[in-house]
Amino acid sequence: MHARAWRCALSFINELRRRNVFKVGIAYLVSAWLLIQVADILLDNIGAPAWVLQAIFVLLGVGFFIAVFCAWAFEMTPEGVKREKDVDRSQSITPQTGKKLNNTILVLMALAIAYLLYDKLSAPAQPGSDHFSQQTTGQTTEADEKSALTPFEAIAQAETPKADKSIAVLPFANRSANADDVYFTDGVHDDLLTQLAKIDAFSVISRTSVMEYKDTTKNLRQIGEELGAANILEGAVQRSGQRVRINVQLIDAVSDEHLWAEVYDRELTTENLFDIQSEIAKSIAGALKATLTDQELASVSDVPTGNVAAYELYLQGKRFTLGESEIGYDTAVELYEQALRLDPGFKLAWIGLAQAYINNFWTYGADPADRDKSRQAIDKAKAIDADFPELYMAEGFYHYWGLLDYDTALLNLDKAIALMPSNAEAHMWKGWASRRAGLWDQAIDSMLRSVKLNPRVMFNLLETGQTMSYVGRYKEAMEWTEAAYKLEPDSFWAKTYLAALELIANGNTERAANLVVGAQFANDWGFTYSAWEVHMLTGRFDSALELAQSWSDKWLADVSRTFLREIMIAQTMKALGRDTEAIDSAREALNRLAQIKQNGLDDYRVATTELEAHAILGDRVKVAELVKQVLSTKPADAVEDFKMKYRFAQSYAYAGMPDEAIATLAGLLSGYSNISVHWLELDPAFNGIRNQPKFIALLEQHR
Repeated sequence: MHARAWRCALSFINELRRRNVFKVGIAYLVSAWLLIQVADILLDNIGAPAWVLQAIFVLLGVGFFIAVFCAWAFEMTPEGVKREKDVDRSQSITPQTGKKLNNTILVLMALAIAYLLYDKLSAPAQPGSDHFSQQTTGQTTEADEKSALTPFEAIAQAETPKADKSIAVLPFANRSANADDVYFTDGVHDDLLTQLAKIDAFSVISRTSVMEYKDTTKNLRQIGEELGAANILEGAVQRSGQRVRINVQLIDAVSDEHLWAEVYDRELTTENLFDIQSEIAKSIAGALKATLTDQELASVSDVPTGNVAAYELYLQGKRFTLGESEIGYDTAVELYEQALRLDPGFKLAWIGLAQAYINNFWTYGADPADRDKSRQAIDKAKAIDADFPELYMAEGFYHYWGLLDYDTALLNLDKAIALMPSNAEAHMWKGWASRRAGLWDQAIDSMLRSVKLNPRVMFNLLETGQTMSYVGRYKEAMEWTEAAYKLEPDSFWAKTYLAALELIANGNTERAANLVVGAQFANDWGFTYSAWEVHMLTGRFDSALELAQSWSDKWLADVSRTFLREIMIAQTMKALGRDTEAIDSAREALNRLAQIKQNGLDDYRVATTELEAHAILGDRVKVAELVKQVLSTKPADAVEDFKMKYRFAQSYAYAGMPDEAIATLAGLLSGYSNISVHWLELDPAFNGIRNQPKFIALLEQHR
């Protein structure tokens, strides 16, 4: 029986071959595939709706069965198409038809292979590929433009291994009779987020992003989509006398199903507060079917202080640091110190104190005393507990900002991330430190991880975009920067970053100038300097001169460079063609630098400003000497390296050293930097060498 069935099957297959059914099917499938590729491109270009391509799929699918049936039931003859049963086998020309089909299939396969090769070779570069491809070509397909997601959408929709356990903890409602208790409510919310971020099974959206939804009217599904969170935790805190009541509920953001809820009514002690946080973390893990390790259980159960008053002062201190202002950090220092007087063993207060001091050091004056106080506070915390995540974070900040030691900073940040895998701040700091260390792929990867956990923070989007621009990925850089600008269109951080990128990527002087209008009134040296730079590159020299003359004496130095009003005025005068006044201002700069050196500030930062003054004076020997001095004394820093070299190139051009200027610019255009051909075409520093054949050739080479 089996032998008969096998013979029948074999006979049927042989008949299919004889009638060329297989060959017709193969030829049809290859033809259909090619047709679909062509249709996909054409329909996308004309903006046809998706159902048109779907309809073509269906028609081609039906057509396949019709083609196979016709191959079986009909046959080509010299007299035309006839039913197969009406054709005499001795007169059949199916072998000749089969040979023609073979040739047809070969041609179709060649076309398919050619298309695949073209598609592969013309595909846009992916992250990690040649990062200068976009800088060189700047080309994207229209299909890419139409299908591209904004950075917000890409981050929110990105699937991760922990996507089903992603959590957004919305700001807790303050149910206390005293409205001033909002700092306590926010502090409890912030601490809970910190505890949940220590659990590897969870992906926890950071505080900064969720605070946007305080008192929001958006529904949970919309919030979940915007934050990329599958689950939402809502809660409220009520403090009354010596008791605290915290109620929380966990909700599936997609189905709106309540997964878990609980009310905690306890005596107000720090032990009870941290016990509640520990119980919430365990309950969420149970609801989401996640397992906590022994280390995670111990970490979320840790009680850092037994003094409620000290804890409240600590919460107030954290609140003052959120504004990232000098007065905020100074106030936080005072509050942390008060907390530590009540409980000298409060390790988190020591960490808060250390971070406030190092923030002041980096941002406001680079006073070594602030750096030393940060080190002392870290050592106090380390003496209490030598192994906890916030300690490693503080060590990372200190070595990054305090010592410019990026390798040690990364070592500590990796330890912090191992203990707090969902801490967005740690990932962003790792991105910054990696960037400074020249680890560009690692920097971008870390920043993307941070933005996934904290997708609504304007500054982090800007920094991610800026890193993209450093490696020549201008299209992506513009997308990230535009997304940040859209999030906070009134922020001068967003405006100045976008203005610079418009000049670098597009040479768009009109938009750049419009973006920095009023930046000088923000009373921030960074915004004022950006406005001056944009005015210089857009040919608004009179406005640039006003900005330079308004430069405050207190904006003398940061960690990486010194800023002198006299140098800015000298360079602006050169752009205006007022060379005598430029020389006078450069001499004033040298006199002032001599005073600065006498006051104790004398390092590569001062030497760089000094060589800029000598460049305006045309002292080539002194410029060359100071360049060597700076290069031999400056710390290793991949970002400051290319920024410093650009200042060298400007100085060479001012000093009448075209070969040195062009050689320096050639290195910058061929590597990582924050300049482009557009930028060089606009910078008046190069007016003196703009007609040099070598300079023209350099721009053409990298255009």
